[in-house]
Amino acid sequence: MFIPALLDALHGLVPSARNLFDWTDAEGRLLDYYVEGPIDTEVGRRYFEHFHNGREAACMPAFAMLRDAPAGVRSADDLDREDFFASELYNEIWRPQGFHTRIEGVVRSRTGKLLGSLVLYRGPGEPRFTSHEERTLSALLPWIAKALEPNSASRDEVRSALHVPGPEPTETLLLDLKGRLWLASPGASRLIMLAEGGISPEALTRPVGDRIDRLFGRMISQARERADGPSGTSRPWPSLSIFSAYGRFDAESMLLWAPSGESGSRPPLLQITLRRLEPREVAVQRVLRSLPVTPGQAAVCAALYAGESQGDIARTMGVATSTVVDHVRKLYRALDVSGLPELRDLLDRRLTGATR
Repeated sequence: MFIPALLDALHGLVPSARNLFDWTDAEGRLLDYYVEGPIDTEVGRRYFEHFHNGREAACMPAFAMLRDAPAGVRSADDLDREDFFASELYNEIWRPQGFHTRIEGVVRSRTGKLLGSLVLYRGPGEPRFTSHEERTLSALLPWIAKALEPNSASRDEVRSALHVPGPEPTETLLLDLKGRLWLASPGASRLIMLAEGGISPEALTRPVGDRIDRLFGRMISQARERADGPSGTSRPWPSLSIFSAYGRFDAESMLLWAPSGESGSRPPLLQITLRRLEPREVAVQRVLRSLPVTPGQAAVCAALYAGESQGDIARTMGVATSTVVDHVRKLYRALDVSGLPELRDLLDRRLTGATR
């Protein structure tokens, strides 16, 4: 969950249209990637078939060159050239996705091991990245590297965390009872890949039917049994939760039947809705970034919402209790609330509204 939350938070520090992170091995080979916004699988497949460590080298360093790149920022100036804008890579891969210019952070551990690449994109007509914005990103890279190092959080801890719906809309799939996909909402493919474990060259080339069978095979089998069984049953429709590095994914199903009285018998179709959920702490930080409060007030607000006392907050922050009291007073004034109950209610409403 760290990378999706990081890419979202970066918009408040360095404005961009969309952000991307590539996980690599130490030799610069791409393992997985996460990109904000819609995914055009055809463009993705075209990139990996023709450009990745291939034709892209005609206009920019090949991806594999990351293995020799030092930690730091690759400037937007490197690609802001007429020959790049005239290249096949730009016109066949970048432009269809709304990309025009970028800055890239090469992320390495304290020992120099390559961890990945962080890319911030802006679209046509948007301002160029400035040297100040490049320095801002550069200052963040050591902290990003530290956060990417393995931690002690167990899978059980991740599963037991309280989750709330993420900012993406619920996606819908329409299948026949053999599991064949008929129709899908625009973002369904992206959520399926994230639920399965991430976006990668392999995931982009894997048939969508294989992914559906792997994730929803049992649900489809249960739907077939339901369709063949007696009508009028009050049993709940099959549902499931899937956990991956990108959060919890809740899937719910329902059989859709042809209207009664229609001539001819049509088999039912299976509707599956899929929604991504994220830990509530991540969602709270997103809400706080949208409020008119300072970083210090936001930290105090998050702690109050989590149930900490003002004395505990002062000890955690290493400041005097009077400093926390002052933050709380200014926080209540900025948000026009009279106390903690109203503050909790405001955040709860924003958490719900942020998903709509």
